[in-house]
Amino acid sequence: MVFRGLIFLLTVLLFASCKEEHSDIPEITNLTVEPLLVSEFTDTVVISFDYYDYNGDLGYLDPNVTSLSVKDSRLQFEDLYHVKPLAPVDANVPIQGRLSVRLNNLFILGNDTVERLQFEVMIQDRKGHWSELVESDTITVFRP
Repeated sequence: MVFRGLIFLLTVLLFASCKEEHSDIPEITNLTVEPLLVSEFTDTVVISFDYYDYNGDLGYLDPNVTSLSVKDSRLQFEDLYHVKPLAPVDANVPIQGRLSVRLNNLFILGNDTVERLQFEVMIQDRKGHWSELVESDTITVFRP
């Protein structure tokens, strides 16, 4: 009986001493792209995603600082975008929400009449932490 009580007490102490660890790394989930069928040079593509950041340090006041990376899988390099602060700059609070980026005038890179691509998206906080890369569904660009 004493042994069971000791095990119970140790288990309670173990769980009581464990604090939930929060990550400094921002999170991206529920990435969507619309439309999935795009007419070259005509249609606008909207990439949207949910974000969560425990520290609330996403975005910059300086419009020349970029923190959102969107890479077309057909290209070698990503495009970078400015994100304004999503919480007061001096606040240290968890934040979540949904961001959208509009991309105009997708085009076919080769000589085909149809190309397929995916977008790879990441966001960076003010401490330099990048979220994990999230891939979109496949988009088809066609030449009318």
